Amino acid sequence: MQHPRQTRLLALALLLLAAPAALAQTEAPKQEDNYVTQKMFTNRVFDVKNRDPQSLVRVLAPLTSGFRGAVVSANAEFRTITVRDFPENITVIEEAIRRLDMPEPARPAVEFRVYFLIGSNEEGATARYPSELSDAVRQLQSLLGNKSFNLIGSQIVRSKEGRTANTNKGVADIKLPNDTPANRNPVYYDYVMQGVSLDGAPGQARVQIDEFVMNLKVPLWLGGDKLVYESVGFRNPVSLREGERVVAGTTSIADKNVVVLISASTSK
Repeated sequence: MQHPRQTRLLALALLLLAAPAALAQTEAPKQEDNYVTQKMFTNRVFDVKNRDPQSLVRVLAPLTSGFRGAVVSANAEFRTITVRDFPENITVIEEAIRRLDMPEPARPAVEFRVYFLIGSNEEGATARYPSELSDAVRQLQSLLGNKSFNLIGSQIVRSKEGRTANTNKGVADIKLPNDTPANRNPVYYDYVMQGVSLDGAPGQARVQIDEFVMNLKVPLWLGGDKLVYESVGFRNPVSLREGERVVAGTTSIADKNVVVLISASTSK
């Protein structure tokens, strides 16, 4: 006959042996991981003939399954798009590439003529500028009060519609007042035309420049051998019709006014 204490120990041991099995039966099932093995995916490489592959990828990315391991990536050098996903998602992406990879419609070319004028009130100064700017100069004399204007530079800038930035830079033919070390150093300029759009048919279009940014680097003499360059300029949107000249902006250097005039023409 077993001792009561031995009986209790045996019952406790049986209870401990049974606990893991009970826990295994009552444990909640684990959620399946959001992952698909490589065997369930297929791979495709698409050639891109007309559009920018990276731009297409931004449109195609939402068409993937979203499972871990699904990939849609672009290669600019080889102009390809690589896709790894379920076959049905690849079929949808293939159809999207077929519809989107089309030649862009031809956009008119835009030719800008940019003129830099400097106005002063120096006595006996001789005005020098092309005759086609005569009407614009008369308006500037009335508006700014300068006695004379001289052309200090002009450029032709060719562009197309879009966000592409058109830039130019050079050295301005500007003489600062007084005989100082600053007067013996050049004035540098640079400008950017950002965002060109057309409204209307070529030959009659209104041309819009989102931002015309003009920057002049002007030498300043601080005494002794201290010479620094200070930036002056403007940042403006510009709107004009073909054939007309408008003021893109103005800025001042000492007692002079620097004026930027701009005109535009378009062609197919």
